[in-house]
Amino acid sequence: MISHLTGKIILKKPTYIILEVNGVGYQIFCNEKTLNGLKEGAEAVIHTHHHVKEDLQELYGFLNLPELELFKNVIGISGVGPKTGLAVLAVASVEDIIQAILSENPGLLRTVSGIGTKTAERLVVELKSKIGSLAKEITGKDLSAASPNADVIEALIGLGYSRKEVMEVARQVPNDITDDSERIKGALKLLGKR
Repeated sequence: MISHLTGKIILKKPTYIILEVNGVGYQIFCNEKTLNGLKEGAEAVIHTHHHVKEDLQELYGFLNLPELELFKNVIGISGVGPKTGLAVLAVASVEDIIQAILSENPGLLRTVSGIGTKTAERLVVELKSKIGSLAKEITGKDLSAASPNADVIEALIGLGYSRKEVMEVARQVPNDITDDSERIKGALKLLGKR
C-alpha cells in the first residue's frame, strides 16, 4: 500500500499529476482544489490512497491527512467511487463537510456533480455514524456543536447565492454575533463588497 510520496511534479493536468520519485513517475489523480495547491516543477509531499480493483490500480492524492481520512470514509459507502469521493472533497473544506454531515444537512453534498438528493441523504446518514467518532481525530477540532453558520448558509443560498461563496463569507462573520438575522446581515454586507 502506498500511503504517501515525496518527489517533483513533472506534469500537471486537469485531473492528475505525474510525481517523479527516484526516477519513477507516479500518476496521481487529484481534485481541482488539490491541483490548485500544486505547481509543476515543484517538490511536493502527496498523501495517497492506493485504489486497487481487479482490472486497475490508481493513486488518489491529497495535500493533508484529514482530506485523505475523509476520502477513505466517503468511498467506504456502497456505490461511492473514488472519482465521486474526490468531487465531494472539492466542494468545501474537511471541517465544513464533516459539520454538514454531523448536522444532518445533505445540501452541501447535493452540490457535488453526480450526487442526487437520495444519494446525498444516504451519505449523510451512513457517514454520520462513522465520522461522529472520527471528527476530532480527523480535524483536530471538536465539531460536535452545531455550526453557527448552518442556518445562515441555507438562508443565503435561498436568496440565490452559490454555496461556495456563501460558505467563504459565512466564516468571515465574527463569532461574537450569535443572532442568525444579524449573522445574515453581516454576510450580506460582505457579499455586497465583492
